[in-house]
Amino acid sequence: MRLHCVVGGMGVVVLAFAVANARTSAAQDMNQEKDAVLTLLDGRVSQFLDSVSAGQTQTAFKELLADSQLAKQADAVKELVARTNDLEIKYGRCQGFEQVFAKRIGNDLVLMRYLYKCENLPVAWYFTFYRTPTPGALTKNGAWRVVALRFDTKLEALAQ
Repeated sequence: MRLHCVVGGMGVVVLAFAVANARTSAAQDMNQEKDAVLTLLDGRVSQFLDSVSAGQTQTAFKELLADSQLAKQADAVKELVARTNDLEIKYGRCQGFEQVFAKRIGNDLVLMRYLYKCENLPVAWYFTFYRTPTPGALTKNGAWRVVALRFDTKLEALAQ
């Protein structure tokens, strides 16, 4: 598509409007794709936290960590499952959870934080998802896999 600039008030306005419209449309397309990714990953995390709160911790980790290198660290996963099972004993039953932060870093990295609301004290969960930018390296779950996962009670860190 070729744009011509016509000298004269109306021609310049039309050109400026066409360029601004193209930029806005491209930005909207990118935001829609970003929103779709964040919605997809929020669904995965919500399913995970629902399963954890229902006492299905082992299954929750197995499903969340599918296709992740973290799943190969059996001792670390076993420790994380045990610590997760202790949440109810330490802080009370889960009353719900909510996403408090979600951000894409570039096209292939997503950081998410959740507030897991227990009866006596909330817990902060941190999830990092990554997808390999190589087209031939797709995995199930939309190519997104967990590359970092942790939780703690350092609630002030949620605001950073």
